Amino acid sequence: MLLKVDDGFYLNTQHIIAVHVSKDSSRGVFEVQLEYTPNSVQKSGEYTKVFSSQIEAEMFLNQLNQKIH
Repeated sequence: MLLKVDDGFYLNTQHIIAVHVSKDSSRGVFEVQLEYTPNSVQKSGEYTKVFSSQIEAEMFLNQLNQKIH
C-alpha cells in the first residue's frame, strides 16, 4: 500500500525498513526518519520529516502504523 509521506512523495509500505524518531531539544522539533529500500535492494534511502509538535509526529506515526498493518 502506498503511504503519502509528503506532497509528491509516496512510499510503498513494504519498502520501509526502519522508522527512527528523535527530539531535537535545541530547536524544539520532532524528527521522524524513514529508512526504505528504493527500487534497488543494494542500497537504501532515507527520508526525514520534521514536526513542530509531538502530537503531529504521533498522528503521522499512527497513520503509518495503520497503513502497514
